[in-house]
Amino acid sequence: MVLSLVAKKPSYGYEIIKDIQEASSGLYVPSPGVIYPTLTLLEEQGFLESQIVERNRKSFSITPEGAEHLAQNKETEAVIVRKLAKARDLQHGGNLAEDIETAVNRFKALLRHKMVLKQLNEEQTRQIASIINDAVKQIEEVNALLTDNDDE
Repeated sequence: MVLSLVAKKPSYGYEIIKDIQEASSGLYVPSPGVIYPTLTLLEEQGFLESQIVERNRKSFSITPEGAEHLAQNKETEAVIVRKLAKARDLQHGGNLAEDIETAVNRFKALLRHKMVLKQLNEEQTRQIASIINDAVKQIEEVNALLTDNDDE
């Protein structure tokens, strides 16, 4: 997937993270700890090359060897693209249970993106915890209403 994205346009690591997040409609957000080692590996294998550009950021582009490797693995790329399309479809029109599952998966992906969480100050941390606790309370209230209706 990373090789495929870079083949479309030279990219920075964070651009690739955002492209994957967008392609999966937010269901999967790879962490920098996944993307940067992958970029390094692809570069060491000769599939990508990098150059330092603005503000000392590395921009990656595909090499002829990388393009050949991508061409040889079109089936794998097609499977990934189909799975991402299915994720988008679920995100934008699944049944109600799938809507909840999708929301939970997006929430988990956000929490796994530890770099974002590490950058929070104390007030932001408290605010997010409050939002989460409020959401849990609201879900419990909805569940209590459903449980009361079942008893009738």
